[in-house]
Amino acid sequence: MNRNQFLKTAALASAAGLIMPKFSFGAAMGSDKIKVAIVGCGGRGTGALQNMLAADKNIEFVAAGDIYMEQIQKCGEVVSNFAKRLGLKPEEVWKVKPDTSFVGLDAIDKVLQTNADVVALVTPPVFRTLHIEKALNAGKHIFAEKPICVDPVQLRKIYNELIPLADKKGLSVLCGTQMRYQTAIQEAIARVRDGQIGDITSVVCLRYEPEYLTGWYDVPKNLVPEDVRYQLLRWLAFTWTSGDQYVEQYIHNLDLALWAINEMPTEVIGSGGRQTDIPFPELGNRQSNTHAHFSFASGISLTGACRQEKGTSPYCPLKVYGTKGTLDMTFERQTITGEKPWRSDAPKNDAVVCEHEALFKALRSGTHFNTMKQCADSCFVAICGREASYAGKRIKTAWFREKSKQSLLPENLSLDGKLPIAPVPNPTNYKLVDRKSVV
Repeated sequence: MNRNQFLKTAALASAAGLIMPKFSFGAAMGSDKIKVAIVGCGGRGTGALQNMLAADKNIEFVAAGDIYMEQIQKCGEVVSNFAKRLGLKPEEVWKVKPDTSFVGLDAIDKVLQTNADVVALVTPPVFRTLHIEKALNAGKHIFAEKPICVDPVQLRKIYNELIPLADKKGLSVLCGTQMRYQTAIQEAIARVRDGQIGDITSVVCLRYEPEYLTGWYDVPKNLVPEDVRYQLLRWLAFTWTSGDQYVEQYIHNLDLALWAINEMPTEVIGSGGRQTDIPFPELGNRQSNTHAHFSFASGISLTGACRQEKGTSPYCPLKVYGTKGTLDMTFERQTITGEKPWRSDAPKNDAVVCEHEALFKALRSGTHFNTMKQCADSCFVAICGREASYAGKRIKTAWFREKSKQSLLPENLSLDGKLPIAPVPNPTNYKLVDRKSVV
C-alpha cells in the first residue's frame, strides 16, 4: 500500500469497512437523532460525552450508569453546560432521567435495556471486556475506552469471540486509541510504512510523565484501601482495576509504535519498580516506572518505557530508526531526517473528537466499523510488557497470549466488600501465573 492509499484508509483506523444496511436511528420518532448511553460517568466518561457532542450535534444522551448517583448528576451538569456553549438546548441533549439513571456494578445491565443506539463504556478497564460482551449481545454499537482488556483471558475473549460477534451482527465498535485519528501522525506513519526511512531496524518509545496518576476522585474518609469502593474510585492506582500504567496509559504510545512496525513481537524482557516515597497501599500497588524490550521475528527491536514519578521531566517521543532515515515524533511534532527529510506542517486536529466523527459517520452511512483487533493487539503487547517487568523474566509472547490463565477480575465481586492488596510487584515477590511462558 502506498502513502496515498494508506492515508485514505487511516481515518477508519482498522475498521472492517463492510457496507451494512443503514441504521435507522430514532425511527419510531421520525428522527435522525443517535441515542447514546454511558456506563462510567467519571472524568474520562464525562469527557467522552463532550467529545461525542462536539463530533455530532445531532445526538442525545438517554441513559447513564455509575457506582454513585452523584457522578451521574455531575456528568449531566457538565454535559449540559457544554451543550450550551455549542449553541444547543441542554434539555434536548441530556435526556437522562431518574428512571434511566442506574447505580451499582450491575448498572450496565439496566442501561442496555434502554433504547440507546450506542453505549459508551468508560468504567475501570478491568470491566471493559465483560461490558463489551454484554453490549454486543444487547445489539448496541459501542465506544469502548482503552484498554479493552487487561489480562490474557480477556484478550482471548476479544480475539476469539467478540471481534467475530461484532462483525457477524454488523455492530460498530470504536476503541479509544485516538492518536490514530490525528492527521499529522497519520501522515508520519504512512511515510514510514511507505519506506521513506528504509527498512525499520529499531524503535524507541517513551512516555515519561512528572506525576503519579492515582484516580479521578477524592476518596471518602470512611473508606480504607482494602474497600472495593476505595479501589474503584482510585482505580488508576491498582493493577487489577487498571492493568497498571503500562496497559492503561502507555498503550497510546505503544499503539503508535506497533502501527509503524506493522508486526507483533515474539519475545519480551522487562524491569520496573516504584518510587519509595509513594505511600502503599493508599496510592495503590502498581509500578511507577516500567521498562520492556521487545524482539520481533524480522530483527526489529522495540524499547518501550513509561514512568509516572513526581519531580521528573516530561518526555514522550517515538523514534523509528530505519536504514535510510529516522522518524522523530511526539503528539505535537513529526519530523523525518535522512535521505528524504520531512517535517509535518499539518494543523493539529482534535483526535478525541475526530475518532467519534469517524464512528458517527460510519453509523449514519451504514459502514461497519470495528477497531477491536488493532486495540487488542496493542493491549496484548502491553500486557506482555507488564508481566515481563513484574517478574523480571524473558517471556514468549505467543505462549502467553494463547495459553496463560491469568485473570485479574475477582470472582463474586461485591461493591461493599473488601479485597486484599498485593504488594508492589517486583521479581522477588511476583510469580508469573504460567512459568511455561518463560524463555
